[in-house]
Amino acid sequence: MITPNAFLFADADFTVVDVIHDYVSFVGSFFVVGAVAFYFLLLRPAVASDSPALSLAARTAARIGVFGGLLLLLSTLMSVMARMNAKHLTFVEVLSANHNVAIGAVATIFAILAFAAAGFAAGNLSLEWGIAAVATLFVALRGAITTNPERAVNPLHVFAASMWMGTLFVLVVAGISTFMKGALQKGEAGPAVATMVNRFSTLALWSAGLLVLTGLTTAYLHVRKLPALWTTIYGQTLLVKLCLVAVVFTLGAYNNMRVKPSLGADESNRRIYRSAIGELSVAAIVLIVTAVLVNLPAPAEHMAH
Repeated sequence: MITPNAFLFADADFTVVDVIHDYVSFVGSFFVVGAVAFYFLLLRPAVASDSPALSLAARTAARIGVFGGLLLLLSTLMSVMARMNAKHLTFVEVLSANHNVAIGAVATIFAILAFAAAGFAAGNLSLEWGIAAVATLFVALRGAITTNPERAVNPLHVFAASMWMGTLFVLVVAGISTFMKGALQKGEAGPAVATMVNRFSTLALWSAGLLVLTGLTTAYLHVRKLPALWTTIYGQTLLVKLCLVAVVFTLGAYNNMRVKPSLGADESNRRIYRSAIGELSVAAIVLIVTAVLVNLPAPAEHMAH
């Protein structure tokens, strides 16, 4: 039996490639924003500037930034090729007609080069990290620079999620994992991780607030009427995403209330590492659902017609 929802899903006219494209873009944003936020807001305040551990963790974070930048470039290339096929244009013609895409690609390349310089350097290169930060912020927030407030919501939503989950990912991979492997002397890793986690908790709180605000705004703009939440594919997918996000919030609250107070000793690092991995695992699923959601026709679009 074919239901109305089946027709609505068919109207979306998207493929697995479209979902992969958006997923790649989300992950790329998470990595580049997370790398910058980790370095400036968590790592530098937690470790002495002359410590080899800072350089080691910073290089790992920079390499994550390089990978994230490459994913963003791949996402841009996929978008350009899709427009080339749809409109029968050349690569140059697509870029010429979409200056924002071309400028974003150039800024992404600058970020990749800066991350690469910091990632393969022997010391702590703040200049390279500064260039990476400026380029990353431009890439992440250029879509929010608009006279139409509605168009600014989605870029801010992705940025907030990147600041939260992206930074947590880099914290786990470049920070906690590095210190657990003996980058710091015994007795130093626990306090360093505690400082980073405490600072991350504050960052996560503000990011989660912006995430909720922009998420509710996006839901209103795309759904408009409450019954659409359970009568359309878009609304049902959104409900699945909200349930998963609630799980992420719950895990984050658990880490903040139960795990964070035990930090300070080296042996407590493994506990926060495991709990953070659980939080990131659910967040990865949220990204998949989100990549599907952005390709579905929003109920508000049908109301407009």
